[in-house]
Amino acid sequence: MLIFLRVVALIILILHGASYFLSAGWWGVSPYAVFPPILGWGLLLLAATTLLPQQNRRWRQMLASGWRRIPGKTHPRRWFALVAIAAAPIFWLLRIRHLQWGDAQILVIGLSQKDAPVLYNWQAPFTVFLHQRLWQLLAYPRWGWGVDTVYAAVSVLCGVVFVFVVLIWAHAMGQSTAERVLLAGVVFTGGGMQLFFGYVENYTIISLGVMLFLYFGWRVLQNETPLWVASAVLALTNAFHPSTVVLWVAMAYLVWRKWQAGLSVWELLQAVLLPPLLVGSVVLSLMEIGNHGLAAFLGDDRPGGGDHVWFVPLSLAAPTEWQRYAMFSAAHFADWGNEMLLTAPLGIFALAGVPILWKRLQQSNARIRTALEFFALAAFGYLLLTWVWNADYGMQKDWDLFSPASITVNVLAGVLWVTLLRGDDEAMGESALIVWAVAGLHTLAWVLSNARFFG
Repeated sequence: MLIFLRVVALIILILHGASYFLSAGWWGVSPYAVFPPILGWGLLLLAATTLLPQQNRRWRQMLASGWRRIPGKTHPRRWFALVAIAAAPIFWLLRIRHLQWGDAQILVIGLSQKDAPVLYNWQAPFTVFLHQRLWQLLAYPRWGWGVDTVYAAVSVLCGVVFVFVVLIWAHAMGQSTAERVLLAGVVFTGGGMQLFFGYVENYTIISLGVMLFLYFGWRVLQNETPLWVASAVLALTNAFHPSTVVLWVAMAYLVWRKWQAGLSVWELLQAVLLPPLLVGSVVLSLMEIGNHGLAAFLGDDRPGGGDHVWFVPLSLAAPTEWQRYAMFSAAHFADWGNEMLLTAPLGIFALAGVPILWKRLQQSNARIRTALEFFALAAFGYLLLTWVWNADYGMQKDWDLFSPASITVNVLAGVLWVTLLRGDDEAMGESALIVWAVAGLHTLAWVLSNARFFG
């Protein structure tokens, strides 16, 4: 596994170095060219030193020395809260400085109008309504903020909570410091973190919701949280954006496990059906109050984007305004690969080993095995959506629509890593450093390119 990681990390570093010469078709790594060439190549060489065992060990010894000097490690949640709060100014200062992705510009213009024609929107019911009301009732009259600034503020707040949740999940999931650093690192170094840097679109809140569902779902399997909590979190996440309904496959797994554990059918139905019914009734009532109810959902505002076509067509004579490629075309493969490379640079490669290693993973203890099965269903269900769903603007412009999938992928990849390397602290520590250095540099470049940090 460690040799495989070194090879993949080296390939990723080479691709980033080549980004100065590659065409725009390599948009999964092209943001790296934001660095001036001398700086970019220097950072790549520095990251490459983590692939050398001896140098990797020196880096880890230096970091471990600093870790030993940090006080208060017996109160980890206090530290996690401090780290999460400290992340807020970083998210804000490096926030996105343009409206080029997805529907950002449409949202800002539409929600800034007096009658807000897009206020009631089935494609992101709670998300659009929340941002517009925050702008209309709080931000605009008091501080003079624009809708984009409201979106940015909510994005940063979600990022703070996201950091805290990932840290407490990694601490509970891992059995050693090295394991916890690796688990957190795989998630924090994914390109989807861009959504918390003041991002102006409708996918930030659901990214937090996805992580919360994974965390509480795992706690359900450990008998530490009741099933209805995971159901409620997922139902609320669906209300902020319906693309997350794919996670009900993973929810069904939780139900099956709780049924095996002896929960009655009546108790299961209450826990699973009441939260979505309650949330769904609130969504429907909100839409009906805004004269945008079921008639709109089944009509002009039905899912599927501009042409209301849900899936990438199996065949396509020629690209249209809303359909960029056929399902199994080279262009679709290229865009999907770029999306995964951008948002899960190491995580997506880790999943390639699942079929080969699944038998070995099934020999793990029941606690790890059930967690892996739960995370795997969430990841592969979401990955299937990224493959079949029709991207109106092509995956590059709609990268954010598919980016929540990377959270499930990276969580699964992290758990796979610690499961396979458990007991080998040297390999675990080496892997953690490689992940933070290589994938971290990748995502840093992505964030800086959107922040227009280099002008």
